Amino acid sequence: MSAGSPPQLEAHLRRHARRLHRIACGFGRQHDADDIIQILYARWWRRIRRDPSWAPPDDGAALFVCLKRVVIDEAAKESRRRARHDRASQQRPAPSQSPEDTLHAFERLRWILARLPSSLAEALTASLTAGRRNDAAVARELGISRAAFTARLFRARRAAEQLASYYDCLSPEQAMLMAELSYSGKTQAQVAHELCLLRDELKSRWQQALAVLEKQRAVAL
Repeated sequence: MSAGSPPQLEAHLRRHARRLHRIACGFGRQHDADDIIQILYARWWRRIRRDPSWAPPDDGAALFVCLKRVVIDEAAKESRRRARHDRASQQRPAPSQSPEDTLHAFERLRWILARLPSSLAEALTASLTAGRRNDAAVARELGISRAAFTARLFRARRAAEQLASYYDCLSPEQAMLMAELSYSGKTQAQVAHELCLLRDELKSRWQQALAVLEKQRAVAL
């Protein structure tokens, strides 16, 4: 932060510097976490100049979302710069993690969180925001015991892994169908009705998706 930064931003950074750094690293930005945080606070500085009554959020989930937007924007800029460089030099992109990979990871995470039950999505988001070693503090923020949070987080991670397999291995339509059947809490009849399918059609599509997943597992082994 510069010497001319608003006092509320200086105080906010002192309170949340470690948390923001963990979030940025969790997004795979260990190499430029400090720069990402500086960009976020620069945006907030401009917001305060437009609206002096506005204050940056203190809530962990809100900080997670704000920093995610910065990382996505920076990844998109890097992707455009790399594309320009590739066109100019006629070189293939490096095989290491690229901005495109980062954007894909964000879209994947957003898809997963949107389909988890709300309590599991809340637990997983809180864990990603606070870091894996702050279960007790996160549990207090959520108003539940540490044991309850640990159990909920375990279920959230298991569910997220399964949803990730849907996202990675299936077509978008199949992935959506499997997510609805597995985690929406709806009956097969309700899902079939919402998708305008007969029960036999729903069962057939579900079995096709399962066959794809089994084939992918066999290949992985």
